[in-house]
Amino acid sequence: MKTAAIICEYNPFHNGHEYHIMQTRNITGADCVIAIMSGNYVQRGTPAVMDKKIRTKSALLGGADLVIELPLFAACSSAPDFAIGAVSLLHKLGVIDYLSFGSECQDINKLKQIASFLIQYKEEIEHGTKELMSLGHSYPKAKELYLREHLDDASLIEVLKQPNNILGIEYLKALLQLDSPIIPVCVTRVSNDHHSKELTPSISSATSIREILEQNQIRPLFSRVPEALHDIYQMHYQKDFPVCLDDFSLLLHAAIYSCEDLTQISGISSDFKDRIFKMLKSDLSFEELISACKTKNLTWSKISRNLLHIMLDITKEKVEKARTYDMSPYFQILGFKRSASFLIGNIKRKSSIPMVRHLRVMNDPLSKDQEELLSTEQRANQLYRTVIGQKFHTIIKDEQIIF
Repeated sequence: MKTAAIICEYNPFHNGHEYHIMQTRNITGADCVIAIMSGNYVQRGTPAVMDKKIRTKSALLGGADLVIELPLFAACSSAPDFAIGAVSLLHKLGVIDYLSFGSECQDINKLKQIASFLIQYKEEIEHGTKELMSLGHSYPKAKELYLREHLDDASLIEVLKQPNNILGIEYLKALLQLDSPIIPVCVTRVSNDHHSKELTPSISSATSIREILEQNQIRPLFSRVPEALHDIYQMHYQKDFPVCLDDFSLLLHAAIYSCEDLTQISGISSDFKDRIFKMLKSDLSFEELISACKTKNLTWSKISRNLLHIMLDITKEKVEKARTYDMSPYFQILGFKRSASFLIGNIKRKSSIPMVRHLRVMNDPLSKDQEELLSTEQRANQLYRTVIGQKFHTIIKDEQIIF
């Protein structure tokens, strides 16, 4: 019995994701595919466009057998913490044979070569990057310049520029750091660019699909998602999705003004705190505040994550506690196919971390730190449901999806 895993957001699920699941089965011969999926907040520092319940249903209809939630502290972190959280969760489940990820690069050996280099020379790279930043370069540019000078194969720099390659390399680094026996495989990305806002036939990026949904259009979606999902998307559209970043503007303003010390929030330096208050105006939306705070050295995603951390009370202290668990202090099953129920029994026997249900403790006791992290995650989910309720006058309940 072989089991493969995919780390995902499915924000929202589309034809490219279905293709990835099918290719994963073909490449690995896996009997079951587990999706480790971000919950109601995602890595670019925004709320998910759809509630995790809808996205779980979509994943199961799209080919996954079991969906497990990636804990909040990993889900809305930068790439290294996102990757270590997801990979360590897979490692701790004790049942995963393969990790499959999408990549713009067809040669996994190149990705492994880069991952090994980045681990071996981590301190030198960080030191060299900081020196180049002191000359006025942004962090991404400074790191690129340093690597371009020190990597033996200059062509690897181009590999490092592609977003799916970047995450894939972080997964490979995490597997090496954990000394995990999980075997990595990559599926070549066949859709348009990860960040592209242009809709293309059949397979479009999640970014382009979100753009259409936020313009209050749904018809263009149907040719770009599996037919099995049409009824679900039609049923929920304008009833509990789309959820947009600006829907959280009032909550963000309230969190900023009520926080005693913003520098205690993860990612917030003294300079960034000053910039927030310099740019903050009562009528600025969430996205407008991001744009106002943007500088040469601060990317849109980094600012958005930092502001999301303020809203969700993700402090530096809590993140450090999460890191003691490699960003995966517990796990929660969001949904599964009845045919894969045996897999849950295997996980219960082999997992080295406790399972929670509806973000509440089950039979396994939690440490004080785990309880604090879980409480923060519960509050974050309640905020998400509150915003949906106010926007669509809909009540969203936690439930496990079983097909």
